[in-house]
Amino acid sequence: MIVLWLLCLAGFSLLSLAMPRYRRLFGLRHLSARAERGWRLSGFALLLLSLLLVLQRPQPAEDAITWFGILTITALLVASVLAYRQRR
Repeated sequence: MIVLWLLCLAGFSLLSLAMPRYRRLFGLRHLSARAERGWRLSGFALLLLSLLLVLQRPQPAEDAITWFGILTITALLVASVLAYRQRR
């Protein structure tokens, strides 16, 4: 479960940092359109990898529900960090 959570966290982080607005919040450099697309695809790939790991388990239906829960909690965490950072 920790691996799934870390994959989702990394995926959502890459997706959010693919946007110039959020990169500026953290003082990261400007990326080309190609690099932004690469970050976005990498984020989606990590989320897809986490789903594939879940579907390999013995009870894929129950684990898929757990995966959606992990996605929700991770998305809320990333959104909270971004909102906190904007206020500062």
